[in-house]
Amino acid sequence: MAMEGGFSVHNGTGHYWSGASYSTVDLSTGSVTNIGAPDNVQSNGYGDPFGIYDASAGASGTFYAATYFNESTSYVYKYDYGSGSWSEGYESVNIYGGDTYNGDLYISGLREPWTGGYGSNYISLFDFSGNGYHDALIETGGASAHVALDSQGNVYYTPYTTTGSSALYRWSAEAVAGVVNDLAGGETDTYLTLADGEKLSDLPGGGNGITVDAAGNVFVTTNLWSPSFHGLMMWNGTAGDGDNYEMMGDGGYYVWFGPLDIEGDFNAGYPLYGSYAYNGPITEITAAVPVPAAAWLLGSGLLGLVGIRRRK
Repeated sequence: MAMEGGFSVHNGTGHYWSGASYSTVDLSTGSVTNIGAPDNVQSNGYGDPFGIYDASAGASGTFYAATYFNESTSYVYKYDYGSGSWSEGYESVNIYGGDTYNGDLYISGLREPWTGGYGSNYISLFDFSGNGYHDALIETGGASAHVALDSQGNVYYTPYTTTGSSALYRWSAEAVAGVVNDLAGGETDTYLTLADGEKLSDLPGGGNGITVDAAGNVFVTTNLWSPSFHGLMMWNGTAGDGDNYEMMGDGGYYVWFGPLDIEGDFNAGYPLYGSYAYNGPITEITAAVPVPAAAWLLGSGLLGLVGIRRRK
């Protein structure tokens, strides 16, 4: 089953969006179940941003599917497990990535229709009121990349750049909370910038996938076309300038390292799932336990995966 964009794992099940439809996969057996789709999905069919599950949203959990319709419009659809029903589509400008925390959906992408070039990307809190008050939280600049939150509500992001290098940033939950909910009452939308975040590491290539495990370990994927570089890295816990990461894997020219997700502590044996190749599978990576330095075990692919993502 081909998958599009970001995905999530929860209690041994992978949740993803493919071909304008929601499916789950048993991560131990590979068995796929199709959940279905809302009526009249607004998607151009060339690759949607993500499909992610949030166990904390609603009485029985909620699945969010984000679609790409055209150069100025994306939609988010909600599937409520309690009622077994889909919501209408909630409109936004171009979405790229998403993550959930405390029942809320956080998105990365554009806030104005794309007109070419780079630099107008933000991380925003999605508004499901129907008023379109998607609250800008962080101006990231660069081109689009995925976003992640940890169990404390801290936000992590690596901008995609074309310069050959980027950096991993973290914004505290307290700082982010200070710029939340300043739109609904008609106030000016205030937001943080890269300068307000803590730089954790320099990185080679431009950022793409990112996830944080239960112990606070941060994993990122980066890509660079010329010279060709595609890598998977784990932050080593040291913050600041410099290469503060362990390289877990890299690839050649015909790959594109994409979204990631994990549940549990990687160093305790919980697997990291990610997309590491053009039209390749979702791959499982585990750590030897106890973990020797840079001892990663590459597992088999579970799902047929994405082609090259839009980069705006």
